[in-house]
Amino acid sequence: MKNSFNKIYKKESPESLLRTHCISVRLNQDELQLLNKKRGDKSKGEWLRLSLLNKLPAVVPAINIQAWKTLGEISQKLNKIVAHLDSKSQGSSLTKTELFVVKRQISELRLNLITANLWGASNEGNAEDKAR
Repeated sequence: MKNSFNKIYKKESPESLLRTHCISVRLNQDELQLLNKKRGDKSKGEWLRLSLLNKLPAVVPAINIQAWKTLGEISQKLNKIVAHLDSKSQGSSLTKTELFVVKRQISELRLNLITANLWGASNEGNAEDKAR
């Protein structure tokens, strides 16, 4: 009986991975500016090849990076609170200060998740009737 396993999962040889074909493309000024804007720190050829192969890295908008950092900071604070509470003895109750800290952190998380301007200043006081 022949071993067909190696044929199915045969690794590609280095020769088949070697890029030997060169393609030249002409762009007008607007197209070149668009390419330069989209490619970021990648070379033009590398970006075009990745684009062709649908392997471009996802671009994370700056707002999402800031949101990720903010949620990470809140998560760290909550983890510190949990670690502190876990270190307390079984029979001891929470102090008012500990309860306040937990409530404040949960409120901060809630506000950051539900405000219209997700990472801007909270505008809770704007619901008041200013005419009075």
